[in-house]
Amino acid sequence: EFARQRLDGINPMLIEQAVEIPEHFPVKEDMFSGLLPPGSSLQALKAQGRLFIMDYKAIAGLPVVMGRFQTAPIALFWVDDQGALKPLAIQLGQSPADAPVIFTPGDDEWLWLMARTHLQCADGTYHENITHLARTHLFMETFWVAACRTLPAQHPVYELLHPHFTGTVEINYEARNTLIVPGGPIDESIAVGSEGSLTLVARDYADWTFDDFDPTKQIETRGVGDRALLPNYHYRDDALALFDIIGRYVNDLLRIFYPDDETVRADYEIQNWVRELVEAGGWRDRGLPLQDDSVQTFADLHAIIARVIYVGSVQHAAVNNGQYEQFGYIPNTPGAMYLPPPTNRSRRSEANFVYALPTPHAVGEQLTLAHLLSQETDIPLGNYPEGFFQGDFQAQAAIDRLRDDLSQAGHHIRDRNEALKASGHVPYVYLEPHRVSRSIGV
Repeated sequence: EFARQRLDGINPMLIEQAVEIPEHFPVKEDMFSGLLPPGSSLQALKAQGRLFIMDYKAIAGLPVVMGRFQTAPIALFWVDDQGALKPLAIQLGQSPADAPVIFTPGDDEWLWLMARTHLQCADGTYHENITHLARTHLFMETFWVAACRTLPAQHPVYELLHPHFTGTVEINYEARNTLIVPGGPIDESIAVGSEGSLTLVARDYADWTFDDFDPTKQIETRGVGDRALLPNYHYRDDALALFDIIGRYVNDLLRIFYPDDETVRADYEIQNWVRELVEAGGWRDRGLPLQDDSVQTFADLHAIIARVIYVGSVQHAAVNNGQYEQFGYIPNTPGAMYLPPPTNRSRRSEANFVYALPTPHAVGEQLTLAHLLSQETDIPLGNYPEGFFQGDFQAQAAIDRLRDDLSQAGHHIRDRNEALKASGHVPYVYLEPHRVSRSIGV
């Protein structure tokens, strides 16, 4: 289950193929005696593409609230002969200097659980601040605010985007003023508090580029696209299928208004929109497919719109909808640990583990936050307001095709999930189309 959450939990964005093992993560073959099949080795697994790694270096060095503890772990996983992902090793820090012991499933039961839980805590910090808050809520808002400042309401791109930002500015306003402020739920329940959270968001925005919004490139970059090497990665399969559906829909709608590249280049309002996104006096978004800060081709305009709609619907659903399932059981993913990480192999007990978990007050804050953020949508993708491109028969045909595609994808996902349940496995339901909100509204 610990390994499954790396693939189908609410932060499926960090696992990558271990092409090399970092020098500051000095795992040795003899650590895994009895954990790997006879005749197998780390080198063999790496050569076969069956070794995977997660590195939480992005959260290293953050300020931590006094009395709470946060690590920046590195973890190693492998895919067994039955195609199941399994954990191999956890280092609770970025180097042997601050994490002198590497823990494995061969360690004492409570010691291994303690190591896993410190990693889960780190994963919760990374997820809530980077994967969820920054890379869906906050970064997406820039595209809509710029659109409101540069595109008239009659513009086809404004009309296309408008439903996909229902409630986004409002929920972000609430988040900035109630959730991540001093004394708010984040401050009270997460190890790094509000100061560390805002530091992490700023740090991530400095490194983020628009290519991070492309699931195809992102999965390829992490080396996790091969279904034979990494089966049971249902987030990958569903996300790519829905990204293709959104891409077809955006192509159908945009072609009505932009039959060729010249019509794109000639649209000064679109050029004003992207210029505001990238200029130093604007949002300073990086990596948009532009030349001289302008959109030159239909393909580039399509890429921008399709990714924005995808992130505001599918990607947000993937990292939002399961929060109560993963964070609602506190020992699975505590917002903070209240004992320092183990630095030796001394035996631990259930009492050690319990004392490391959050206080009742912090538990209440975490449960409330996780429940609030996991509300199911009543405006799923494909559901548009009355008057949306009203009277435009070509646009209505594109919308009908989108709904048909989503329906077919939904049937496929539900059939797979029924098969998973029947075989005793956990179904991956977060990207069933009827559960995917068309906008970030919660």
